[in-house]
Amino acid sequence: LAEMHASLETPQRATPIVGGEERKGTSAPVRDPSDRNRMVGEVIEASAIDANDALTKAYNARIEWNALGGHKRAEILERAADLYEKNQSHLMALAVREAGKTLPNALGEVREAVDFLRYYAGQARKLFEGGIQMPGPTGETNELSLHGRGVFCCISPWNFPLAIFTGQVAGALAAGNAVLAKPAEQTPLIAAAAVKLLHQAGVPVDVLHLLPGDGPRIGNAVFSDPRLSGVAFTGSTGAANAINRALASRTGPIATLIAETGG
Repeated sequence: LAEMHASLETPQRATPIVGGEERKGTSAPVRDPSDRNRMVGEVIEASAIDANDALTKAYNARIEWNALGGHKRAEILERAADLYEKNQSHLMALAVREAGKTLPNALGEVREAVDFLRYYAGQARKLFEGGIQMPGPTGETNELSLHGRGVFCCISPWNFPLAIFTGQVAGALAAGNAVLAKPAEQTPLIAAAAVKLLHQAGVPVDVLHLLPGDGPRIGNAVFSDPRLSGVAFTGSTGAANAINRALASRTGPIATLIAETGG
């Protein structure tokens, strides 16, 4: 508990992180949901310009990240898992103060996020490190190789602000995709902490970007862009349908939507 309290003595801040650069703007308070008079930190919401800049950088970085191979991406994700565990007290403190979680629930949140990182590291090694031999007729060789689609926008919910956030991002990164990470409006601080740890672990800053703030503003900036290959979304059915319509109405390559709406 002492470590958790100490970790929040420094003012907490979430800003758009685009190419490793923290963007400037007007800040708004992030409040404790159990005590609305308590300010946990501040957030600067991403603008449409931030989102477009992030998409451009991610699109330009996607080929090199995919070419890195599953084994090296796995090593990065495993280093991130170690860093999550090393910073467990701070991540738990943010989960309690920003998301209103109990201590056991906050501990479970961190453990699940670590599990996601280690699981997807294993999948990167298994599925994305060279070709997979497939059965075929005698004298014929069949091989399956898997590669990243390009750039994914990962949109996560407030109720699992570290676990689902990390699971979406780690899965996309493991498969060789660059990522625009868009956390829930209510929980940007813990997402910012996670992105910084992922960068520290070795995820290139042009491969992973953080876009906190208003969902429709960010969506309107990137969903119609053919450089976006897909969206991973957890949230309401209504929002999932709106994303689906936005992706389906655009011209150019077909985009993938992976949605979990809880019903």
